[in-house]
Amino acid sequence: MLSPALLHPLQATSVDFEYCFDRTLHCTATRYTNTTDFKLTDSSDSACLIFACGISLSQETWIPIIKELFRLSSTASRIPVGSAWVVERPNHGTTGLMNAELLKQHYSAQFPSLQYSTAIHTFLTSNILSASERRNLVGIGHSGGGGSLIQALNYGLRDGHNIPLKSLILVEAPLVGPEVWPFFLKMYDAVKKSNARRTTSWPSKDAAMKWFATRSPWKSFSPDVLQIVEDTYFIPDARRPGFITTKTTVEQETACFVDNGTNLHAGPFLLTILDILPTHIIAGRSRDMWPPPVYDLIDQNTAKARPYLASVTVMDDVGHYLPVVKPRAVAAQIFEDIQTHAEETIRSKL
Repeated sequence: MLSPALLHPLQATSVDFEYCFDRTLHCTATRYTNTTDFKLTDSSDSACLIFACGISLSQETWIPIIKELFRLSSTASRIPVGSAWVVERPNHGTTGLMNAELLKQHYSAQFPSLQYSTAIHTFLTSNILSASERRNLVGIGHSGGGGSLIQALNYGLRDGHNIPLKSLILVEAPLVGPEVWPFFLKMYDAVKKSNARRTTSWPSKDAAMKWFATRSPWKSFSPDVLQIVEDTYFIPDARRPGFITTKTTVEQETACFVDNGTNLHAGPFLLTILDILPTHIIAGRSRDMWPPPVYDLIDQNTAKARPYLASVTVMDDVGHYLPVVKPRAVAAQIFEDIQTHAEETIRSKL
């Protein structure tokens, strides 16, 4: 559990719900709101943000960005942030512990993106969100979390629901399709081999954090994010008394990464709804995640889609993990993107 000192000045309330893709699993959504420290008055025009996590990043790692968004909301803004929800990956963090037995029995090798998208869809179509929150929903997804968020909207169109989001902000969520499948298959093999060699148990948090401090991508993380990792990522290691391990197992990170190809349908589907869903792209300039041919395809596809995108922002000196490397800069860009639709949102309420 996150310590009050690291959570301050936010308040957090978590809701557990069930969803079913092929088996019933638990999922957790956490709602973050500001305390009176920000003195943000309630507004019917405020935005409700829905965050979707990238692989290996538990939901708490969004907190530095959420804090900064509320701070920015305390200044003059047409569309302030009223609340922020983070839907946890069902095999990550505390939620993964709740599903541990089923994950071990049925998803030890693969946990496809459609699992997460089904959980997000279930959340969006439940009664968890208040009526006021539904008025101005903004979806924000990092990496594969962005893909699963897009896939959740695809469910909505198929079963007759309107798209619930007013806008979508994709942070390092590549605009690619099945054309990259051969490159991804090679990456999957490399990821499986690399993760199989990874250290997973340490005698203390201090030892664990020293290990993280010398390994990519963690060594580039913001100090604010690393504090949250230290506070929330570890549990006692049942296999080694006196040692600790991560809540999210390496096996489940690998199972999430090694998808079945359905994740590559998100980009092509998004292109069909850009006319009705204002979509912003935020990317890092450093090519530190995908093979060079994949980055070339991302650039080509983004250039083709550019006339239909609300905005494209490329940040210098950062790569794929920009939300946890430069949380304040990413928050500032997200806030700017939210304000872009302020006039349209306000007019629609008149």
